[in-house]
Amino acid sequence: MRLQRQLRRCQLFVKLGVFILLCSTGMLFVLLLQSMFNSQTKYGNEKLVPESVAAFQTEPPQKQEALDWWPAPWVETPAVKTARQKLEAQLRRLPAGETEEKARQRGFDTHGYNGRLADTLPLNRHIPDMRHPMCRRQGYPRNLPTASIIMCFHNEALSSLLRSVHSILNRSPPELLEEIILVDDASHKDTHRETFETLDAYVKYLPKVKVLRQDARMGLIRARLAGAAYSKGEVLVFLDSHIEATDGWLEALLFRIHTNPLIVPAPAIDNINYESLEYTKTDGSKGGFNWALVFKWVPMNSTERSKYYNWEAFDSPTMAGGLFAIHRDTFYKYGTYDEEMSIWGGENLEMSFRIWMCGGKLEIVPCSRVGHIFRLRNPVSFPGGTTNTVSRNNKRLAEVWLDQYKEIFYWYSPALSDKDAGDLIGRKTLRERLKCHSFKWYLDTVYPDLFVPSLTYLARGSFANPSSNLCLDSFGKADHYHTVKAGLYSCHNQGGNQVWIFTDDCRILQGDFCLEHSGSRAGEPLMAPCKKKTSLQLWKYDSKVKMIIHQKSNLCLDRADRNSNDHVMMRPCTGEPGQFWELSVINTSRTRWCYE
Repeated sequence: MRLQRQLRRCQLFVKLGVFILLCSTGMLFVLLLQSMFNSQTKYGNEKLVPESVAAFQTEPPQKQEALDWWPAPWVETPAVKTARQKLEAQLRRLPAGETEEKARQRGFDTHGYNGRLADTLPLNRHIPDMRHPMCRRQGYPRNLPTASIIMCFHNEALSSLLRSVHSILNRSPPELLEEIILVDDASHKDTHRETFETLDAYVKYLPKVKVLRQDARMGLIRARLAGAAYSKGEVLVFLDSHIEATDGWLEALLFRIHTNPLIVPAPAIDNINYESLEYTKTDGSKGGFNWALVFKWVPMNSTERSKYYNWEAFDSPTMAGGLFAIHRDTFYKYGTYDEEMSIWGGENLEMSFRIWMCGGKLEIVPCSRVGHIFRLRNPVSFPGGTTNTVSRNNKRLAEVWLDQYKEIFYWYSPALSDKDAGDLIGRKTLRERLKCHSFKWYLDTVYPDLFVPSLTYLARGSFANPSSNLCLDSFGKADHYHTVKAGLYSCHNQGGNQVWIFTDDCRILQGDFCLEHSGSRAGEPLMAPCKKKTSLQLWKYDSKVKMIIHQKSNLCLDRADRNSNDHVMMRPCTGEPGQFWELSVINTSRTRWCYE
């Protein structure tokens, strides 16, 4: 009897467990059906748009919009196809008496990339879709703003220019594309005849493409302003003239501006190799700068990288400047470009600081991808010289936007402190009218990753070893993705890679890179990104004994090899001639630095 009661009790527990399991399964099934029904009701029955689209928006619209539009690009007409194929055959033909190798070299000399190969590729070549799979499922509202594409060029290869145009036409919804404006910044008729005669004849076959000629060289900044004044679209999209747009590139940018017109979005810029013209996807980076006011790509932090790999737009402290979109009203309200800047250089950082400090924001949009030929060299000449032009532009930028931090810029460009920057009243008045934040706010809020050195220094200029007449040199090879060794080079007194700052927080830096002990007792010092907390980058100096000593290890900076003049090492301090260093400009208030 007792055994039977236990058996009945076990059977009861089993039946109860089965009953609970069936109820749970049924409830889950009902919830799944309800979720599917709600998704179809919200977004329509054609496609399902991921719920994570909400995270894609910086500021959600006041009312929820239906993201149920997947726009189709323009389809090439038979007349355009015939004209294109005829032009492609013309471009493939070598000029009389010219060999393939000579044509190839001419392309590098004239354009900074393989212009001969560019002439042989189809003008509408296929580019693989490099986007995240979720980007392809992204739907858009049907009331996105229209865009005017503004593309300035000077002596550009006709094949690359038209390949850029075709990529835009082939991969942009006609409903959103107001026009493509090609601004010719006084290309040379004698050497680029096809840019005039052939281009004018060919664009008659292309919809919405216009050519705007400039009689005199204006430079990129003023040429873009001329294109903007001529345009009609609600959004201005500025592009370089040697790019290739990919699927979905335009609507992804316009969606960000539709979400918030103060957002200035840029596409993720992929690489078109200057030699092979192969299109390759680049890993994500954000825009930064160094204290010489040079734009550079820098690694994303963990939050930005998470957004990038989840196809979400993320903030960028600066933009490269060659490819971006901006609402027309925002462009003019925020002061367009600084018209007193000349040709090219510094205008991207000036606009980056201005947008952030005055209430807008810069973003990089991974769902928008555009390939760009990063040329082997810049073949474009600068009236007045490249250095003089860019230096003056940077001085204007520093004087208007950097506040007290402009002193760090002058550490690396001391000759500019007395250089005339022109009239700054207009730009300073603009900053006051827009009630812009301070540059300290920008550094603290927008770019906290940037290492900001102390505003006072113990020494700056060249660090020379008198026994060899060699100077400490960075060779300009350091970047945020590779650690390189510092070395020695003949002292040239030209600044550049031989300008160092010994700050009162005990760092020896150049730009945003610091001299760092490798950690090995006899190791070579490195150029590494400056870090706020690391003992490897802390040094001391005694101006009487003239030795640069690493604080933690008490090793001296030493000329490495008496028979070799290219590198330095860390060695025990012995007073050898290779351990003596003359610092060109020093703070004479103290003789011993960082010994506290």
